[in-house]
Amino acid sequence: MNDDNQVFIFEDASGEFEFHELFRFTESTNFNKTYIVLYYGDVNNLDGEAEIQAYVYAPDKDQTANEDALLPIESEEEWDMVTEMINTFFEDPQINN
Repeated sequence: MNDDNQVFIFEDASGEFEFHELFRFTESTNFNKTYIVLYYGDVNNLDGEAEIQAYVYAPDKDQTANEDALLPIESEEEWDMVTEMINTFFEDPQINN
C-alpha cells in the first residue's frame, strides 16, 4: 500500500465519497502511463465490502484538486493490464502488506 495514501473526493446525488490510494504504478512498455488504484470502504477488508476504481494518473502543477489528475482508462488492452496488476496485488502477500 502506498504510504502517501492520497485522498480523492467524488460527489454524486447521494453525497461525497472519499477514496484512498491503494497503489500506483507506471507501465512504460506499451502505454507509457502511470495508473492509480483507489479504494472506498474498509482498508482491512478489501476483498469484502470495498469498492475499487482505477484511473490513468496524470498530475499537473496547475490542478487545484487531486481528482483533476484522474483520467479514464480508455482501451480494453489497458484495462486488461490494470486488472492483472490489481489481481497480482491481492494475490501476493509480499506486495500488499
